[in-house]
Amino acid sequence: DSWTAKAPMPTARWGLGVGAVGNILYAVGGWGAAGDLGTVEAYDPATNTWTTKAPMPTPRASLGGLGLGVVNGIIYVVGGYRGGSAVTTVEAYDPVTNTWSTKAPMPTARYSLGVSVIHGILYAVGGFPSGGGAAIGTVEAYDPATNAWSTRPSMPTPRGILGVGVVNGILYAVGGGPGPIGAFATVEAFLP
Repeated sequence: DSWTAKAPMPTARWGLGVGAVGNILYAVGGWGAAGDLGTVEAYDPATNTWTTKAPMPTPRASLGGLGLGVVNGIIYVVGGYRGGSAVTTVEAYDPVTNTWSTKAPMPTARYSLGVSVIHGILYAVGGFPSGGGAAIGTVEAYDPATNAWSTRPSMPTPRGILGVGVVNGILYAVGGGPGPIGAFATVEAFLP
């Protein structure tokens, strides 16, 4: 029930995505002194060390963190914000080969979305479109096996900068807001 300082990440940044593959933690993208970053760094808790990995091809970030999910040991980075616009970009990182590949673009460009994985399917939930528009409730599902997206029922409450998590195969959308200012206490559940 306490916190312990660990080796600092080599690249200071915010709006990044974080995911674990095996016992290694990966920090991907974000905003730093140089603007949008494609930086990827891996942290090994056993040795308390960081290693720089192949950079993400499309540098980007997002308020609340990049949309990131892990399916079968592959890290998928979904959407985000690049150069002032929301993007549909989806890129996959294979830690074994230290390589990136481009995947089918997400149908709806957005940033500050929530991403979770249920039974090998990646769900992109809510977020904000380009141009400072209001939050959307759009839900889209990506199947890595077919490299294809499908549209699912929208969240009843459109929002971005939300938290998403999965318990017993049910996706929970928690909190978030209608814009960068304002907050909801709303919790909604989606059963694929």
